[in-house]
Amino acid sequence: MPSAVQPFCQNGDTNPPAALAASPWYAAAPVELQLALQALGRARALDSGQFLFHRGAPTDGLYCLLTGSMRISCVSRLGKEAPLVRLQPGDWFGELALFDDGPRTHDAIASQPCTLWLLPQAALLGWLQQQPQHWRHLGLLLADKTRRLMQGLAQQTLLDIPSRLAQRLWLLSSEQLPELLLSQEELAGMLGISRQSCNAALQTLAANGLLQLARGRIRIANRQALADFGRL
Repeated sequence: MPSAVQPFCQNGDTNPPAALAASPWYAAAPVELQLALQALGRARALDSGQFLFHRGAPTDGLYCLLTGSMRISCVSRLGKEAPLVRLQPGDWFGELALFDDGPRTHDAIASQPCTLWLLPQAALLGWLQQQPQHWRHLGLLLADKTRRLMQGLAQQTLLDIPSRLAQRLWLLSSEQLPELLLSQEELAGMLGISRQSCNAALQTLAANGLLQLARGRIRIANRQALADFGRL
C-alpha cells in the first residue's frame, strides 16, 4: 500500500521548468497567462510511493507534472487500489477545484520520484480575479478532461477489450513519450478487467504491430494505427 502523506520537499530552482513549454495546454495559452503560471508557481518533489493528496482532501492548487510519473487512483478502506490513469510529464491536473473549490475526488500517488509545478489555489484565484479573461483557457483544460471522460464511457460500453485497451494506451502515450512504464496489473485495473484478459488483448495489439512488450514496459510502435484500432 502506498505511503502516507508526507511534507513536500521544496525545490530550490525558481526558473520556469522546461517541461511547462512541452505541455500542449500551456503552449496554447496566451503569453500573459504563461507568464503568470511561471511567476506564481513553485516546484515540489515527491518520493516514489508518496501521496500528493488523498481523496476528500481540501484543494491546494493546480499542478503540472514535470518529471517522473504519477497515478490517479481510488483506494478502498481495505487498502485495495484501483488505478484510473497514469500521468506523464506535461500533464496538468487539479483544475476542477478551481471552479467549485471542492475537495479532491481521487488519490494522487507518485509511481516514481517526480517533481511538480504547483500553482497555489489562493494565488491563482487572486490573479484570475484581476484577469478574468483567462478563465476561458482554464475552462478548456477542464473541457478536454470532460471530453475524454465521455469518450471513455462510450468505449466502456461499445468496444471490445482489445479496442478499449488500444484507446487507453493511445491516451496515456504521446509522440514524445511512446514508452509507458506500466505493469499489466495496473493497466488491467484501469480498464476493470482481469490480468489474463489484459494480457490477451496486449498480445493481440502486439501481433498487429501496434506495440512492443517488455517487463513493466509498453512501447507504442504506431500511435495512429493504435487510434484507428480503438476507434468507435
